[in-house]
Amino acid sequence: MAKPIKHITPENRVDRWKKLWATPRKLGDAETEAAFEEFQDALVPSHMHKMFLKIFGAPKAQFGNRFFVDEAVFRNWDTRLTALVGEGEHVEATVIYGSPDSIEAHALRGERRRTLRDIVIDDWQAACAIVRAGNSQLYVFIEPKMRGCIVRSVRGEGEEAPAPEFLEHDAEVE
Repeated sequence: MAKPIKHITPENRVDRWKKLWATPRKLGDAETEAAFEEFQDALVPSHMHKMFLKIFGAPKAQFGNRFFVDEAVFRNWDTRLTALVGEGEHVEATVIYGSPDSIEAHALRGERRRTLRDIVIDDWQAACAIVRAGNSQLYVFIEPKMRGCIVRSVRGEGEEAPAPEFLEHDAEVE
């Protein structure tokens, strides 16, 4: 029989978030459900919602490309938020962890200089995140042993996307 999960959010997360962000705030059940539904609507195709909910939170669950919309791209977890949403004020992030029985979410507030890794900390457990910065939202997903994140960026009307940050290893070699 599988060992029961004591904590939905891994124990070390809150302490690490306190060092990198403002004090995290645990969300209530209604806020958590609303955030998870928003995440699913934005990143997961509608025909995969039921299966995603069933698999999310299961230990060592494997997700494939079929779980994500075509606009979502893989990003290295050392990518800074400024490269994805541009310069500006603070960002607010909602991080969601799951277990086979329930989900739990925390709200974070911090600076745009943070990286995707600062949100999800590590890739030992699947996590979802919604990052809000001005009129832009990022929908972030990480699964175990992924070494990066699946990210979909949604911008508000009238706002231009920041110039993409090209890294040497991303450029094509002739």
